[in-house]
Amino acid sequence: MATSRLAALPSPLFLITILTTSAAGGRSHGRLLLVILDGFRWDLDRLEDLPNLAAFSAEGVNVPYVTPTYVTMTVPSIFTIVTGLYPESHGVLYNFLFDKSTGQVMFPENAQNSTDVLNAGVEPIWVTASKQGRRTGTYMFETVPGMLPDVYVNVPFTRRNETIEEIYTGLGTALDWFSTENVDFTAFYIGTLDNASHVYGPESPAARASLKQIDGVIGQLLQQVKQRELTDLNIILTADHGFRQVLNVSNPIEIYKYVDPSSLTLLLADLGPLALIQPAPGRREEVYAALAGSHPNMTVYYKEDFPTRFHYANSPRMTDILAMADPGYVIYSRYPGRLIFPGDHGYDNRDPAMKALFRAWGPNFRRGYVRPGPFDSVHIYPLMCEILGVDPAPNNGTLEEVSDMLVGVSSRGLQNSAETYVFLIAMIFTVMLM
Repeated sequence: MATSRLAALPSPLFLITILTTSAAGGRSHGRLLLVILDGFRWDLDRLEDLPNLAAFSAEGVNVPYVTPTYVTMTVPSIFTIVTGLYPESHGVLYNFLFDKSTGQVMFPENAQNSTDVLNAGVEPIWVTASKQGRRTGTYMFETVPGMLPDVYVNVPFTRRNETIEEIYTGLGTALDWFSTENVDFTAFYIGTLDNASHVYGPESPAARASLKQIDGVIGQLLQQVKQRELTDLNIILTADHGFRQVLNVSNPIEIYKYVDPSSLTLLLADLGPLALIQPAPGRREEVYAALAGSHPNMTVYYKEDFPTRFHYANSPRMTDILAMADPGYVIYSRYPGRLIFPGDHGYDNRDPAMKALFRAWGPNFRRGYVRPGPFDSVHIYPLMCEILGVDPAPNNGTLEEVSDMLVGVSSRGLQNSAETYVFLIAMIFTVMLM
């Protein structure tokens, strides 16, 4: 009796061969252009008529917003997007690199070794993709020593106030790479909106004019992709963070009003609402006591007490003390007597003003899909890996959070289903032998 039932079943080895080959073998992939629109808050498209962004959204995926990682500064946020890791995991904690023991501060582009920038073992997506046979590029993007893409154009962080003409030229170069360099992935950075929003405010006439310029860039991008017949190219438009109007208050927050500079090894302030503070040896408790409760709109923490929901302070690189200002406030080393910037970011990522834009378009994305809910920026990395058909490095994101935006069932989901099915068949086969 058992023999006749077994004869009706295919060979278990045959089943395993068929299932694993169809799921994992010959994994297809698309190509991808990631565009970071620095400072594009999720709701800024409501301020101006942006027809090209509207068309891009209508033809692709429209997400209410993406929640950036904390701290909502450009460099940590971008490294979260391209690694899928929280800052305490990837190691970039501020817009500057710093050594809390020496007080040394430098821009990322001045780093000599990859571990000056990222924690050991961390890799951005252009490394992930290159290791698996994809060609990669970056344009006006943070690069890491020893982790360069195949092609790139970069300038120092302090010189990224590019003109609209330079953006159009750069866009043409980046699109050329997909043809002339056979690139599979390129990351492209645009910083004009962030610059205008800092200097004039995020809803100022200057920022609105920058929005209109960016909309023109989006229109040119869609037109060029179609004219060049880049039919396998997917595009993600996203931002690193949002923006908030800074309050012009009568009682500004000044760290050096409460502590003497000689009591500190390192102070990173003057760049928004977060200050990183390293007391001089033996003065930790003294500095904390002087700052805690010193200003009604500043909260001071030992690093071990910083809220864990931020996934930020649990890093050996982190200073012993952190100070956070309330929304709209800025922490200064010394207040210069005027607002440095009327617009800023760096606030709690739960703050609605910190939420960022996310739109996606292309053959791997659903067409005309309005996603009902937002997601966190750590999930962008596994999404990009899925589009490129590469296995992601260890990360804090998950594809399952964002796979609804993709066309069809993900190959990873198919592989997991195949493994489950093989297990079930093996179990059935075992039972029938009993």
